[in-house]
Amino acid sequence: MGILMRYLAYLLILTVLLQAQPSFAKQPNWNDALQKQIQEWINDIAQQDPQFFNWRQARTEVQTLGANQHQWLVSLQKAGKQVGYLVVAEAEQKENGQKPKFVLLEYGVGEFILFDDTFAPKNVAAEPVYDGFSSYWRVAQNDSMRYVDAKTGERYPATSQPDPYLMDSLPTEELAESEMKLTKTRLLLSQETNPFDQIGWIQQLNSGQGSSAVSWQTLLQEPSNKPVVLNVFLFQKQVMAPFTVGSVHLWDKDAAYIGVWDEGLRFLPFAYTQKVGTYLFNE
Repeated sequence: MGILMRYLAYLLILTVLLQAQPSFAKQPNWNDALQKQIQEWINDIAQQDPQFFNWRQARTEVQTLGANQHQWLVSLQKAGKQVGYLVVAEAEQKENGQKPKFVLLEYGVGEFILFDDTFAPKNVAAEPVYDGFSSYWRVAQNDSMRYVDAKTGERYPATSQPDPYLMDSLPTEELAESEMKLTKTRLLLSQETNPFDQIGWIQQLNSGQGSSAVSWQTLLQEPSNKPVVLNVFLFQKQVMAPFTVGSVHLWDKDAAYIGVWDEGLRFLPFAYTQKVGTYLFNE
C-alpha cells in the first residue's frame, strides 16, 4: 500500500472513531438541549411572576462556572443592563445515551447578579466557585488562598475557610428539573427590607428558638406583614448572613424555592436553605 493510500485509510479510521465518541456526536444536540431548557425556564418564570417581567425578550449569555463542575451561569441583559441570572447544572444520568437533563440551582432578578465582572478581583487569576450563599471567587495570593464573595465582591477575612461543598449533595427530586413548570408563587415582601429593621428574630436566634425544620407550606401561608428572616452562618460560622424572605416559588413535584432579598431577589432550593440556615419569625 502506497503512502497516499495509508494516509487515506488513517483518515477514514480516525473519522469513524471520532464519530463514535459521545462527546463528538452529541455536542451539537447537547448544546441545543441546554439552550432550549434555559429559555423554557426564563419564559416560564417571567410569565408566572410579575417581578420577572424584565426577563421577557432579554438577551442571555452563558458562561461556565469552575473547572469540571458542569455548572453554568446564565446572565440576562436588557437595554444594556443586567436584569437577572440563573445557575444551571447538568443532572447526573443513570444510563448512557439518555436525553440531557438539567437542574436549576438558583435564579435571581435585579441588576446585581452572581460573579459580576464589576466585582471580580482585578489583576489576579480568580476562579469562580458556586455553592449557594457560600459562592465565591478563589484567589491564590502569597502562597495562600483568599476568598471574595460572589455577590458583593467583599473579601472574606484572611483566616476564613469555605464550608464543605453542599449543592451537589441535594437530591434532584428537590430541584426544578428539565421540563418542570413553575406552578405557584407567593409574594411576602415586594421591596428589599433590612433584616435588622426588626429585632424579634435576633431574640429568637439568641434563645435558640429558630428552626431549620420549617416547611415551605408554612412560608406560603405566612402573613406578609410579619417578615421572616433566614439566618445563615458562612465560612465555618465566621460570617453571619441574615436574609429577609421575600417570595416563595413552587414548581412541579413540590420543588420549592425561597426568594430572599440580597441586592435583588435570589431564589434557592428550599431543601438547601434547610441545610444551611435557620428560619426566624418576627412576632
